[in-house]
Amino acid sequence: MKRKCFILLVLIFSLASAQDLVDIVAPFYSYDFDNLHYNGSYPYSYPVRNSAINTGNPLGVALGSATVASGRMTPELTVNPANLAMSKYSIIQVNGLFNRYNNVNQNSFSGASYIVSVPVYRGSLSFAGGITREKDYHLYYQNDDIIQRSTGGLYNWRFASAIEIQKDIFVGAEVSLLSGRRNNDINFKNASPSETAGFIENNKYFGIGARIGMNYHFLPVLMAGVSLDLPTNLGVSYSLRLYDVAGSSSVDYTAKSPAVFRAGLALTLKLLDLYYSFDYANWQNLTVRSRDLTQVAVDALNHDIQNNFGITQAHHFGMALHVPLLPLHFYFGYQYLPDVYQGLNAFRLRNLVPNQLTDRFRSSFSWGASFFLKQGLSITAAFETYYVFYDAEKEKPKNTSLSLAYYF
Repeated sequence: MKRKCFILLVLIFSLASAQDLVDIVAPFYSYDFDNLHYNGSYPYSYPVRNSAINTGNPLGVALGSATVASGRMTPELTVNPANLAMSKYSIIQVNGLFNRYNNVNQNSFSGASYIVSVPVYRGSLSFAGGITREKDYHLYYQNDDIIQRSTGGLYNWRFASAIEIQKDIFVGAEVSLLSGRRNNDINFKNASPSETAGFIENNKYFGIGARIGMNYHFLPVLMAGVSLDLPTNLGVSYSLRLYDVAGSSSVDYTAKSPAVFRAGLALTLKLLDLYYSFDYANWQNLTVRSRDLTQVAVDALNHDIQNNFGITQAHHFGMALHVPLLPLHFYFGYQYLPDVYQGLNAFRLRNLVPNQLTDRFRSSFSWGASFFLKQGLSITAAFETYYVFYDAEKEKPKNTSLSLAYYF
């Protein structure tokens, strides 16, 4: 009976606040979470609340997402649409995703894209369209009290164009349509027959976003780039159902993400390329609106966002090695991904991997390779390992991305 009252409290609180802050930010920012990293008061007390791994195209993953100024090395959809203007070929690409978390494997379609390079009198002009699995909500967690399963994904339908407006200056723009779902199943293992054994949460997403970018090839071996992710409006339909209660309760709301500013540099040599990207976002600008909730509840939720969230400054490093006389390339990357909650640790070179609960950031190491086959075929593989510290242990989610592309 005690556990059932707790579950009913969860139901009432969830619908009153349109989910807690962790769930609201989940579609926009990927990180692993434990209850010790949450500053607010909330009846959830599970060791792991959410796991959302960033995915994407294999070349970008292998370079640690340091792709703001990587146009000459990443002929694919990246965080900077201006990169497309540097592609001299039309490309068809298909990607697959294979990940492993807590000894559970999951395979899925990761995306597909079509890039068209249009012949023009001077400069270059490209168009692109495709779908990318931006987030993979894959989690299995078990302890003496609960079993938690999270499934689903967030897909991004992307339409972009880029042009070389004058020699060595490239600009681009992209419009995105987001859709997907995230399901969370909590089962209480020690519940008696008279108690509620658990509950199921469902989130359905649909939204729209856009980004713009520019690259400048100001020296033969140096390129600089900037891009801006405009605020994304995401509609969310949230429902919660208890195991032993017929029907479910739901609430709809809209979340508007903050703008994300990105800047990057690329050093391109004959046998070696170096890449760096920096992301800046103020998550206090995340806002929530809802017709299903009272204005008092909406205001309280937005105040909680301002009181708990802060500024994130992420760092991405990438390196590419080109094998002489062979169409073979190797890639390496590192990412520092701070938590959206206030009080995060500052970036320090001596602390690249979180090693205690107070280290409120994720990091990842990645590597990959690409090889051109005959008749314009290219195969690419990327392997990435995340590091995050929670529940008194260091966890290492892993994912593999594979791509097959045809250049013509």
